[in-house]
Amino acid sequence: MPSDLLSLTLPATAPEPAPGIRLRPMSEADAEALAHLYLAAYPPEVGAADLEEAREEMRASFAGEYGELRPDASLLALIDGDPAGAVMTTTHSIWDEDLEGPFIIDLFADPQFQGRGVGRALVSAAVSACSQAGDGTLSLRVGEGTSPAAFRLYESLGFRHR
Repeated sequence: MPSDLLSLTLPATAPEPAPGIRLRPMSEADAEALAHLYLAAYPPEVGAADLEEAREEMRASFAGEYGELRPDASLLALIDGDPAGAVMTTTHSIWDEDLEGPFIIDLFADPQFQGRGVGRALVSAAVSACSQAGDGTLSLRVGEGTSPAAFRLYESLGFRHR
């Protein structure tokens, strides 16, 4: 059985975001918008059961409970000024002691914006930021909450099972 850990060897080139998608670094000031996105993106059995739980998930992420967020590779996507998705990348995996390099702890997009290149733009920008910072790899985990579209995205960007 293949591992649920995927890694990409850097440097990797990243395409520009699709037209209409603007990316910017996220901050704690975005926590409420991120909680709403997170709640909308995942079914309750995978993500948060309610908005309060989604808020707690964002609080924990910004507090570093899943690792220290990388400001250059933790991004919010906007479409027409509205939050459309986010990628949260930490300096390293807190779950894999022997894994070197940054780690994507979450990628999510509002269902109303899925299929418009939001996820690709976010992961590509995180790849680019980590590559420019001189990192050798970027990793993430996939599991029951990972959609088939996300699997295809990661594979198309060059992520491979470890």
